[in-house]
Amino acid sequence: MRNGKIIVFTCNWYAYTGLETAGRKHLQYCPSVYPIKVMCLGKLSPGIILKTFEKGAAGVLMLGCLPDECYYTFGNRHAEEIFQVTSRLLRALGYPEKRFKMDRVAPGDGDAWLEKIDSFVVGLNGDQGSS
Repeated sequence: MRNGKIIVFTCNWYAYTGLETAGRKHLQYCPSVYPIKVMCLGKLSPGIILKTFEKGAAGVLMLGCLPDECYYTFGNRHAEEIFQVTSRLLRALGYPEKRFKMDRVAPGDGDAWLEKIDSFVVGLNGDQGSS
């Protein structure tokens, strides 16, 4: 699992600005992390997430906006539903829970964005995260 890609679905409106801020601050994260900007986590489908595992992802992290701060008012609710459905499907397929997580980041918070990534990587690998 150490060499697998880690896919991070991140919402365009708020969580992605954390990645942009981390970049401006020259903060580094694990090179196996691949952020994918989506308009809203609530617009993902379980099928897309399952496809990432089928293609060999070591883990998938959904990083969204804070509660009640969704650009699309439905996003947080839909993202949570998508997370729950996908989690059940992954359990039924035998994937460990640690390989799929959902978390939230405040707009422009690069330090928190990096902390969430590092925490997820450490949970997958059981080591010190980013290098």
